[in-house]
Amino acid sequence: MGRERRSEPIGERHVALDVIAGVIRNALAGRGDQRALLWRQLWIELRRFGASNVRNIPLSRIRAIHDVHVEGPIDQPGALVISALATLLECETIFAFGSAGDTSGVLAHNLPDVQIYALAPAIPEPLAAARVHPRPPAGNITRLTGSAETFDLSRYSGTSDLVIIDAGDASGDIREETDAAFSLLSELGTIVWDNYTHSAAAYAYLNALAPALDRPVFHLLGTRLALYSRWDIVRPDE
Repeated sequence: MGRERRSEPIGERHVALDVIAGVIRNALAGRGDQRALLWRQLWIELRRFGASNVRNIPLSRIRAIHDVHVEGPIDQPGALVISALATLLECETIFAFGSAGDTSGVLAHNLPDVQIYALAPAIPEPLAAARVHPRPPAGNITRLTGSAETFDLSRYSGTSDLVIIDAGDASGDIREETDAAFSLLSELGTIVWDNYTHSAAAYAYLNALAPALDRPVFHLLGTRLALYSRWDIVRPDE
């Protein structure tokens, strides 16, 4: 019998060389959309790492997050995380701006006793007609038509335990919606901005806004979400 060949452990250096070779090969031979996706992801990570005032934290820093179980589409991870946050915050009232209203269905499913208000501009007639058999809203969702600039939000002032802003919504103004969000917050309320990492305007705005706030703004790693809370939902760094 021949001598049994002992395999050598693969080290990080070997893997790094293989990765670099693969990147060069795929960058030269790969499709343009693949290269564009690579550079976009790299740019997102560089922006996240270089954020001046928004703090990056893992989801594990959210108090008791591992004890929460939520249900929903696997292709809407942001909605699932927001539903978990709403559960932890014991929300009674939630307000969603713009396309963040799409998250409200997942929230309504997981928190059927919570009152949800979803404010969005009216859908143009041709687009509304193109929608085939839209899913009826859950009974605890109230659809409102308008924007943070035009809609009278005074009756909702100080009542929302969670306000959600779609920071990538081209039809909305993140400044107007953020100002409105703070007027809507309850005493221990929380604001979540979706698309923080993927919207240049949201990234710049929140990094400029954060130093002026009484409490920090956090980016939840592995998500597109940024978070401000009047409740100590984030555990201290150990």
